[in-house]
Amino acid sequence: MTILDAATLDALLDEHARSRPDAPALVLPRPGLGVFESRLGERATQRVTFAELARRVDDVAAGLRAAGIGPGTRTALLVPPTADFFVIAYALMRVRAVPVVVDPGIGLRRVRSCLGEAAPEAFIAVPRGHLARRALGWCPDARIAICTGAAPIPGTIALRRLERTGARGPRMPLVAERPAGDPAAILFTSGSTGAPKGVEHRDEGLLAQAGLVGGLYGLGPGDVSLATFPPFALFGPALGMTTVVPRMDPTRPARVVPGRLVRAVERTGATVMFGSPAVLDRLGRGAPDGTLLPTLRTVISAGAPVPRDVQRRVLALLAPGAQVHTPYGATEALPVATIGSDELLDLPDDGICVGRPVPGVDVALMRVTDGPVAALTPEMRVPDGEVGEVVVRGPVVSRAYAERPEATAAAKLDWDGRLAHRMGDLASLDDAGRLWFAGRVTHVVPTADGPLYSVPCEEVLNHDPAVRRSALVGVGSGPVREPVFVVELADGARLTDDVRERLLAVAASDARTRTVRTVLPHRALPVDPRHNSKIDREALGRWAAGELS
Repeated sequence: MTILDAATLDALLDEHARSRPDAPALVLPRPGLGVFESRLGERATQRVTFAELARRVDDVAAGLRAAGIGPGTRTALLVPPTADFFVIAYALMRVRAVPVVVDPGIGLRRVRSCLGEAAPEAFIAVPRGHLARRALGWCPDARIAICTGAAPIPGTIALRRLERTGARGPRMPLVAERPAGDPAAILFTSGSTGAPKGVEHRDEGLLAQAGLVGGLYGLGPGDVSLATFPPFALFGPALGMTTVVPRMDPTRPARVVPGRLVRAVERTGATVMFGSPAVLDRLGRGAPDGTLLPTLRTVISAGAPVPRDVQRRVLALLAPGAQVHTPYGATEALPVATIGSDELLDLPDDGICVGRPVPGVDVALMRVTDGPVAALTPEMRVPDGEVGEVVVRGPVVSRAYAERPEATAAAKLDWDGRLAHRMGDLASLDDAGRLWFAGRVTHVVPTADGPLYSVPCEEVLNHDPAVRRSALVGVGSGPVREPVFVVELADGARLTDDVRERLLAVAASDARTRTVRTVLPHRALPVDPRHNSKIDREALGRWAAGELS
């Protein structure tokens, strides 16, 4: 069975379990080892074969049905990337329930809001998730509560008991009917550029995503994937890869210990790694001296632009021929475009290139327009070379936001009879058909001399050795705002008068930034909770306004 033949991701898992039953599907850190991990070697990990994973998925799926979770049941899933996470996720696919996935790193208040919006009928979580639910009033109408772990919370169904019940019951059929129009999953955005929204994904969209990721980067059986982002890790078993989860807090990727990533690669022979730019930065800066990871041929990073110096530092750890790939997309549509370091590092270093559209995905650039747009017309498209809003269509595009018809209307439109999605991002196209990212629509700074686009402007200052990264924000509330650079300084650097004057001179020398007259230092630019990489320019704008008042 191939991805083209499958109806759902769990069907692919079963096929790999039949063809490669004894191959490892998961390599996970054993719980509770902490600082002793480095001394225990292979004993610090637990391995789960494809046969074992598929058997547990069958048993848990049967237990879910016995507990009342079946086709169409919205089910909150708040479980970290343990073996239970993979088992439950695939079991929910098997019974055609609708997993509702919220990143707890977005904050307890936002988690409550997301769960209230999605209104799950069932709640599956680790013990502290159930305690938070009771204390904070999450999912008050959920009729089924299932708890993982060795000590389940009273009043919940223990996952182990549910699994034993399923093992004694009848086997689940591979294919069950999904209610017409129901999504296969609801995945909430991080809310880094607004309130988190629940993105409804269909089975065919998830399969298209997995197929593109596998095809673009040559991934499949025999690959060992070091996955530091749980949603991406879920594709591993469906693609037949061995998925390795390092010991880290997935809600704080910027705090990952580089040595743990290195040990995970060395112990497992990882061939591919997925990590946010923050994870790659930690690895490149903090890997022990002399580190060489010859098995790692492919590194994939998404969630925010990946600076070229970060890519170079990571490539220095890898064997010749390895690449860092940076796919572009969003929770609503991923992947949209991609580029490898071989091509990127040969391009002029004056912007963020996110590559060419991937096979089957069409991209257009539309004039920036406030409010909903019913259809993309030829006169709305901008000429090549000009900046416009990115509009995409293809099998990876989600159809709607859960319980948010206004947001759906604002983001979706018709493109020649097919559904398309407005990314909310700005970009331009070069003569080779490559997209150059220009930031978010909401981050444009309107000035008396015209609009300033965040990312291209920030690239001007980011080349200075005193700057680790910068953010362009607008101060003021009128139609024209004062552009201000907020800079996070490199280690050991200070914003002396000389450095400030140098940065302003650099800005004045470039047409993109010549109107910027103010530079403010910031200890650490605030970033998004999911990837720890997207700069929170809204928060910085408020901070800068206070500094200048």
